[in-house]
Amino acid sequence: MKKELNLETLLTSDKLELKNLSFEQGLKLLEELVAKVEEGTLPIDSAMNAYEKGVSLIEHLQGQLNGAEEKLKILRKRSKNDSKGLVEVEEKNGEY
Repeated sequence: MKKELNLETLLTSDKLELKNLSFEQGLKLLEELVAKVEEGTLPIDSAMNAYEKGVSLIEHLQGQLNGAEEKLKILRKRSKNDSKGLVEVEEKNGEY
């Protein structure tokens, strides 16, 4: 059974499993991680570990945003092409 990824497991795990992490979950974890580091109570090694995990989270989140942006570009292009096709059909039918 997989452990749910929370701040504690994020900080103590050797290998991060981020592929099934939603954008919202990742952003929440990143916010918690930043707050923990900003407290200033972590030993230097733990703070560096947290920083590394934060960088990994940021890269994962950026990848998700880039993927969403690409999907939007495709959908906009498809929508633009569909609406052009619709206008052409309406013009042919004399409905335009």
